[in-house]
Amino acid sequence: MIKNILECIGNTQMLDINGIYVKAEYLNPSGSVKDRIARYIVEKAEKTGKLRKGYTIVEASTGNTGTAFSLVGSVKGYKVVIYIPKGLTEERYKMMKAFGADVRFVAKDDVYKAVEKATALGRKNGYYHPNQFANKWNVEEHELHMGKEIIFQHPNPKKIEAVVAGIGSGGTIIGLAKALKRVNPNLKVFGVEPLECALTYEHMHNLRKVCQHHYIEGIADGFIPPIVFDNIHLINEVIRIKSRDAINECHSIAKKHGCFVGVSSGANLLAAKLLK
Repeated sequence: MIKNILECIGNTQMLDINGIYVKAEYLNPSGSVKDRIARYIVEKAEKTGKLRKGYTIVEASTGNTGTAFSLVGSVKGYKVVIYIPKGLTEERYKMMKAFGADVRFVAKDDVYKAVEKATALGRKNGYYHPNQFANKWNVEEHELHMGKEIIFQHPNPKKIEAVVAGIGSGGTIIGLAKALKRVNPNLKVFGVEPLECALTYEHMHNLRKVCQHHYIEGIADGFIPPIVFDNIHLINEVIRIKSRDAINECHSIAKKHGCFVGVSSGANLLAAKLLK
């Protein structure tokens, strides 16, 4: 017996898809890996006194993180305000509102403006801004929990040659890099970005940084997150995937493997296939 739905976060299964080991993060309660950091950051903030009873959680998001904080806030009794760009899939807005969040829109594709709004409101008394793009607890969760799960579930973790993760806030890829490199120092770390907006890739290769509209929601938000910028030495390379290819792959994953995942999962699996 569990006390509430938050106890169902994490400890997701590892699947073998044609020789590629994948974590089934879509099985988290709100449907994504972001449930992990929402619960972890909220509980750390509570323990350190940054978040108190009666406060409002305010965050910027392109969908999954906003949904995750809306879920955690509803269970823990906090009001939640999410700043989000217009133009994303309608389901994202509906899920947040279903959990009781106050969804506030900024201009299309302008995640940076959403961050500015959330930061400004978060400075006021009675508000807490988790700031997923710069919060060390984001990395810490994946290093201490998701990383350990992978090491426990994999048949031979010392032989994990590479890890692949989309570059959104940066917490997943950097946290897993830190955890898995302790087991195998020769591990290669590959980020995933849309071909249309690959700012981390372009930064690593000293190219002109151009970000066009893309359809892999949840990654490549139009800027390089501080978490990634400060730890870029841990990333060996970034693999670029076309939006249309990622969409087709997520449909294929559902049809062939029965996993109802999103477009970023399609991009991740395509990138991993390129490394085989």
